Amino acid sequence: MRGLYQITLLGAVVNLFLALFKIGAGWWAGSQAVLADGLHSLSDLATDLLALLGLRYGSAPPDECHPYGHRRIETLVSVVIGLLLAGTGLGLMVKALLSLKHCRALSGLPPWVLLPPALSLIFKEALYRITLRVGERASSPAVVANAHHHRSDALSSIPALVGAGLAAWRPQLAFFDPVGSMAVSLFILKSAWNIVKPGVVELCDGVDISEACRIREEVLRIKGVRDAHRVRTRKHAGHTLVDLHIQVDPELSVREGHEISEEVKKTLLSRHRRVIDVVVHLEPYEEPSPEARSSRGHREGAGEGGRRSARPEGRS
Repeated sequence: MRGLYQITLLGAVVNLFLALFKIGAGWWAGSQAVLADGLHSLSDLATDLLALLGLRYGSAPPDECHPYGHRRIETLVSVVIGLLLAGTGLGLMVKALLSLKHCRALSGLPPWVLLPPALSLIFKEALYRITLRVGERASSPAVVANAHHHRSDALSSIPALVGAGLAAWRPQLAFFDPVGSMAVSLFILKSAWNIVKPGVVELCDGVDISEACRIREEVLRIKGVRDAHRVRTRKHAGHTLVDLHIQVDPELSVREGHEISEEVKKTLLSRHRRVIDVVVHLEPYEEPSPEARSSRGHREGAGEGGRRSARPEGRS
């Protein structure tokens, strides 16, 4: 957790410097592209602060009201980060369109205005790589979202460089500056979508069908498990909670059945790094009726139909 705080705090310091540098340069030189790039860095600073807030409260231990812990605070923070990005991108696009509508009022730019986005490209790409590595290692969606925000800021400096560079090279090409600002806003909107989508899916208890199928197949290979069904998975801030039903020989003792269920839990926790909790429901195995076997054989013969019949249920 300390490493997450440190990398996020480092990002906040870098973003503060770059935001002030680019906003000041863009305002002084009259460059919309560089100013947009600076506002993007300013939104990065806001997301750094939100990520720190999510790390602080999301790491709180489970309690009576939150038996699974508070990790989804990080997920909520990542969604807020994405929405802020989307608002920033839309605002910059509207401003660029209005400038293009009155392009006769545009003028050339001084060459020194290219320095801030050039420095931003170098610093933010390095910050992206470091933050992403730390966030993935700790399975922190807020830090990973912040890393992608760093990358979007680095990429947004490219159209800012091109647009401002052409406007600085030839005054008659000054319209490329708001065009560069529009390109920056597209990068921002794409980054926002990449952050918001997985967060919303998790908050709505979206199901990873392929993951649940893999878990079921793995459980069926454990000695003593006759069948498994109702395999349900839930995302929890980059981690996975598993709930499943297994069927064992009905002649086994309660202790023997419990030992098999504990083996299932132990296996899933040890083989899946992101699985943090497993709930196993124990049931007696019953031979399927001839009609059920005939129907199952028909579905398996149909290829994909057989696969669908074994598909675990999801929690909605």
